[in-house]
Amino acid sequence: MNEETAINETIVAAPDSMVVAQLIQKSLETYNSKQNTDEAYDSFLKEAEELAINNHLKYQLFDIYNLVGKRLRNKSYYAKAMSFHQNALEIAEELEDPSLLAEIYNQMGTVYRRVDENSKALDMHMKSLTIAENNKDSFHISTAINGIGNVSFNLNRNLAAIEYFQRSLDLSRKMNNVLGMAINTNNIGDAYQRLNNQDSALFYHFESLDYNSKINSKVGQAICYNSIGRVYTAKKQYRLALEYLFKALEANTESGDVMNVAISYSNIGRTYLDDNYPDAAILYLNKALKNAQAIGSKYTAEEASNYLSQAYEKKGMINKALEYHKISSAYRDSTINEKNIFHMAMAEDNYLENTRKLKVEELSKQTLLQKNKIDRQKFHIITVIIVAVVIFIITLLFAFQIRLRNRYKTLKFQQRLLRSQMNPHFIFNALSAIQVFILENDMNKSSHFLSDFSKLMRQVLRSSNFEYISINEEIEILQYYLNLQQLRFSPPFEYDLFVDEELKKSNAMVPPMLIQPFIENAIEHGIRPIGNGGEIKIRFKRGGYGIIIEVEDNGIGIDYAKNINKTGKNHDSMAIKITQERLDIMRKDTRKKTVLVIYDKRSKGIESQGTVAHIEIPVITNKS
Repeated sequence: MNEETAINETIVAAPDSMVVAQLIQKSLETYNSKQNTDEAYDSFLKEAEELAINNHLKYQLFDIYNLVGKRLRNKSYYAKAMSFHQNALEIAEELEDPSLLAEIYNQMGTVYRRVDENSKALDMHMKSLTIAENNKDSFHISTAINGIGNVSFNLNRNLAAIEYFQRSLDLSRKMNNVLGMAINTNNIGDAYQRLNNQDSALFYHFESLDYNSKINSKVGQAICYNSIGRVYTAKKQYRLALEYLFKALEANTESGDVMNVAISYSNIGRTYLDDNYPDAAILYLNKALKNAQAIGSKYTAEEASNYLSQAYEKKGMINKALEYHKISSAYRDSTINEKNIFHMAMAEDNYLENTRKLKVEELSKQTLLQKNKIDRQKFHIITVIIVAVVIFIITLLFAFQIRLRNRYKTLKFQQRLLRSQMNPHFIFNALSAIQVFILENDMNKSSHFLSDFSKLMRQVLRSSNFEYISINEEIEILQYYLNLQQLRFSPPFEYDLFVDEELKKSNAMVPPMLIQPFIENAIEHGIRPIGNGGEIKIRFKRGGYGIIIEVEDNGIGIDYAKNINKTGKNHDSMAIKITQERLDIMRKDTRKKTVLVIYDKRSKGIESQGTVAHIEIPVITNKS
């Protein structure tokens, strides 16, 4: 491409980019002027999408898909919303833009929250948080933490929700993000309201109102007025509640947001209903239902029709009550169906993705077979030529080489197979430990555990690619693992890691995760039953056939543990069998002796109780 062509393309692209931006702005103005009742994916955005695709305007295409996804989500069309967010995600991944990735993962997390897929919502917000932290993106860090708080709120883990909202609030204050401060203080107030701590709820709602007033956010002010009104309704101070709910209605009407107007009408109607004024309740609930139907808000329509049914029941108008009860049920069923459609769409997407992966794998296998076939043909041609020249010598060398290659491949394959048997078992136990803290609602330990666990997993995944790693790397992995295990005990057990200075300074290497099963057995079957005072000693030293590794505990002893815990016997024997097989492969590979002995200390005449796992392996270095 010459310089003139590049300049011409830039001139052509610039107006197209401006046209796309103008079309997006026109869509926003039209959509807002029609009070969100217009089609989410309108003609302006369709035209903007076509221009963006034709001119490779990826960033603007991302904005279009993300905007449509948010509009569809607010109309409760969750499956369609997720489809547009997925399109936006593909663009963000193609651009490798961390800011876009953090944004879209948060938006997808919000959709999952709306359909009660809280585990997937948490996964999305955690992905956003990780990306934002790596990119030092304070805004999306704060947004992601707020999203995690909302997941906790959905799960009725209100104290945990308050903790996350407070963290997000602190970040917003550091950035002087007044909108973020307004959102988080109101969220904290909602959580306190859920905990029936109405006074604390009012404090935070009024604080949020102050922030919204500073930035002149009519929508934010209306949300606060509604929240304050609900608190006063819960406190049965109905006149005061209505004062704030009518303020919310006025602010929402002024902003032209039909959704929030419907919510205001519904809150006013409910308050009149609680105050035993069914006629006034019916007046405002009918308005709420009408507005909700106009914009397709199924949840608000369901809520309004449900309260209308209760109001008519109070008036003794049973037929009317039954009529609105049916309407409420219909909207509830429609919402459930929409959620089911969402789940079906996700299941279909997963199926198609798995099918695509299988096709790719099959093509890869066919390609590999073809390559192997071509390689074999080349090999035979070369072999025939060489054999014709020096048949006897080449035959001997060829046979010997094949034998060595097969033996080496077999050994390495067995090593990889055995490591793959070790790592999933270890990961499963670590995840079980994390689950205990989450179920116990111990946020500090959960956070600490998850942080250390991620560091440990990076080391484990890295080491699983190698037959041998340095002793220093193995020690680092074991320290992470033991520190994580300590968090599960109160008080924690003690451990001591001893390494000969000679080994520390050498370039000696060991098979990764070789003694982890014995440490796990020492913890689970040795020191756990004694309650407290547990101690584990791990030693790496020179001697015997090269390197001696020992795992010693002061637990109940292996003989006694087998008698009282029959279920652990198979697990123990499997761990010993796998480790013995690894040592056998090492012995065949190095042609040097290996040893594995496990004994109860009392069986050796030692006065103290406990178990010792004794391993001896040859010295392996990078060079060897």
